[in-house]
Amino acid sequence: MEKNIEYKTHKIASYFKNNRITWEQFYESERKIISRLGLTRNSTILDIGCGCGGLSFALLDQFDVKNYTGVEINPFAAESAQTMNPKAHILCGDIIKLSEKKLIEKQFDVVFSLSCIDWNVQFDEMLSAAWRFVKPEGGLVATFRLTIDEGCKDINRSYQYINFDGILEGECANYVVLNVNEILQQLCDLNPLKISAYGYWGAPSGTAVTPYETLCFSAFSFIKRKTNDNSPVSFDLDFPKGIYDILDEPFNG
Repeated sequence: MEKNIEYKTHKIASYFKNNRITWEQFYESERKIISRLGLTRNSTILDIGCGCGGLSFALLDQFDVKNYTGVEINPFAAESAQTMNPKAHILCGDIIKLSEKKLIEKQFDVVFSLSCIDWNVQFDEMLSAAWRFVKPEGGLVATFRLTIDEGCKDINRSYQYINFDGILEGECANYVVLNVNEILQQLCDLNPLKISAYGYWGAPSGTAVTPYETLCFSAFSFIKRKTNDNSPVSFDLDFPKGIYDILDEPFNG
């Protein structure tokens, strides 16, 4: 089985030192979903694939959130994150491996994985690991690339160069694309209380090599139910035209 790539490039740290560090620099889809979470200064946050920890500054500014833990596989970005935010708890490594070590049995009010889970080879394992760290009644916020056609998790067919200058060279990341019905079913298998999403159509990144011409870029939140809560999962899905036309039951209700 292929393992997640431990990226060695300096480009991730170089880019995220100055980008995605303010609320306005996050995508509209992310801001919409995050704003619905009811975050407060006492909320505990785990940010998987935190880059240089820019989310910590955005959440502090917007919601006065102070308790922030970041996990980043790239050592240069992790080092920058700790330097930029000395009060944060930053861990360098793969969340799948860390889940067996430093973070075991710890849970958070909200776990974030923005442009991370769908950038990795072990997509399914990362989704499961992230969900384990969510407290009952807490949430997992993640971003996914959706298609109405067959999805692709094969890095040999769909990948992206980690180059923020738009050049097709350097290390490559998996560019995971998910069929909308399949990912919704996979999320339902986690047995959440509620699934919310906001998405829009767009072209793939200019540094991506992928068979898709158009994708639905979406932010999701999944709320974990309390123990012994057997109510049916509810949906709040705000997708663009074209997605609704192919949604299976009960997702299109």
